[in-house]
Amino acid sequence: YYFEIEVTDGIASTWLDYNIYVNAPPVISSRPSTIFILPKGEKLNFALKSFDLNSNTKLDWKLLSGPTTMILSQQGDLQWSGNELGHHPYEIQLSDGIDSVQWNASIYVNTPPVITSSPIKSISKGKQYFYPLLAQDENLISPKDSLVANEIIFSIAQGPEGMKIDENNILVWETENSSPGKYMVAITASDGADDAIQEFSVFINSFPVITSSDSVTIEIGDTLKFQIKAHDPNPMDTLTFHLD
Repeated sequence: YYFEIEVTDGIASTWLDYNIYVNAPPVISSRPSTIFILPKGEKLNFALKSFDLNSNTKLDWKLLSGPTTMILSQQGDLQWSGNELGHHPYEIQLSDGIDSVQWNASIYVNTPPVITSSPIKSISKGKQYFYPLLAQDENLISPKDSLVANEIIFSIAQGPEGMKIDENNILVWETENSSPGKYMVAITASDGADDAIQEFSVFINSFPVITSSDSVTIEIGDTLKFQIKAHDPNPMDTLTFHLD
């Protein structure tokens, strides 16, 4: 904006010329999340975007701090390969030559948890199902807070009614009111950044019952011919008979 100011004492005058440039600070319009999860061994390649209300303005990107191998080009391409687990803070700046804005964030290099325990896959009807859940994670620090230790949270993604995980990460299920047969189960272990899932089936077994008479009368010298009958509540089971 251009304008002139006249200063006078009533006899002589002086004119002052002013050019005022009204500047709007630049804006970083597209950027990674405040904590960006990067799987270990993969490469970050994020195209930062910006805009400025002032026309014909040259914008400059600058990496103020960050991991030693991180690169920020003048086109706003942020690149880095992460092989060290945990949080890696960085700061970038966008300037139009008059004003500048900064962005502070962190890249969290993560490996997913691994469920190491093996499930119990069969149980007698009426017994309590009891499966201690165990998992490992290479990350020691929480993805949500660099000052907090990492924690693995277990949850049931699929399972029969009544199955639950207690405060000691033990999968428990009372089978008294459950019908014999196969039940599908899926357990999830989450470190807050990634999940591991374990899928398996639990078979509730019910013992077969001999339904034929347990007492037989036969004359001396006769041949015994007796059809033994039995029932098994488990569907699709095949019963075999033998003498002890």
